[in-house]
This record gives sequence, structure tokens and C-alpha cells, in this order.
Amino acid sequence: MDTKLDNIRLLTLSEAAALLHVSTRTLQRMIRSGELPALKVGGQWRVRESQLTQWIEKRESSVAATNNGGGEI
Repeated sequence: MDTKLDNIRLLTLSEAAALLHVSTRTLQRMIRSGELPALKVGGQWRVRESQLTQWIEKRESSVAATNNGGGEI
């Protein structure tokens, strides 16, 4: 089996929403708008854990760049 696929973890919208402290409806809007990558499995949305981590890191770095890396929020 491809070693790249060995560590894939797919989160349900409920699991991803809990991690982000948002509603599942908010996640659905983000997915529909293309802001958050997701895929459908058996007719239900799933978010790849690694992509969610990358999305969070990208958001954090853009906030840091906006704040010029200074101070706490």
C-alpha cells in the first residue's frame, strides 16, 4: 500500500467543527465557498485532518503577517 495513504485521517464535519469551535453549518458554508478543502464520502462531507492543520497554519501566518508579527492578540 502507498505509504502516503497510510496516515490519512478523515474528520466528520462535527469533529472538525468541534476542533475549530464553530458550527457544522459554518463549515458547510466554508466548504461551499471553497475556503476549506473537503470531500464527500458516501454522500457525507469529510475534512482531511492534514488539510485542516495546513488551513489553520496558513490562517495563523496571514494574521501574523498582518500584525507584522508583533504582540499578542
